[in-house]
Amino acid sequence: MSTNYKAGPLTESQIETYYREGYLVAQGLVLDSRLDSVTQEARKVQPAPGGKWTPRIFDHAHPAADAALHQLLCDDRVVGAVEQIFENPARVYYGMLAVVPARGGIGLPWHQDNQYSHILGRALNVFIALADIGPDQAILWVAPKTHLGGVQLAKSRDDGHREAVVEPANGFALPGLKKGDAVIFDRSTYHRSLKNETDVNRYAYAAQYHDDAAREAETGKKDPLRMRARNLATMMSR
Repeated sequence: MSTNYKAGPLTESQIETYYREGYLVAQGLVLDSRLDSVTQEARKVQPAPGGKWTPRIFDHAHPAADAALHQLLCDDRVVGAVEQIFENPARVYYGMLAVVPARGGIGLPWHQDNQYSHILGRALNVFIALADIGPDQAILWVAPKTHLGGVQLAKSRDDGHREAVVEPANGFALPGLKKGDAVIFDRSTYHRSLKNETDVNRYAYAAQYHDDAAREAETGKKDPLRMRARNLATMMSR
């Protein structure tokens, strides 16, 4: 049976924005009923105030591990939006809870996800607000249309992260995100987050996908561990 990729939660106008600008904001993409259990697990991560951002990463080799935390990877509305953009089945590339500590916690500098590992083909990141994120709470910044320039030069930092050699000139901070809002952006779109200047930890989830035909630039191969998103729910329940 073929899948109707037009039946997802996005409008054609939103999809056009994604391809033109390299990102889109999908308000209320994830429903509260799905977020509540994820947020409950996420709040168990309580990093020290003022420190660096703290991740909890999905393990492809053990998909049932921390399933309650990573269940957004197979959320029907998230996957539906991604497959509308791809017009093809989506495979889970990466999943990560990202907590930026309160009172000066530090996010990440300007970078492209494809500067870490280069995916050839359609690939994107869905940044999901697990709670309201204000402008002073390490809000996400994006640089429109930078995906059109492909993968740019990056430098490696001592902590293993990548940083743009030349920062984009047109980057801007999103005004804020409500719980359940999502920012969907291409893996070659520049983005960053600064400090969390509030007294509340910033909780977000980053779900990354590539389409069924995409391959890794370094090897030219498909990674057999990257399963289709719609099959992941079954694997998580085992």
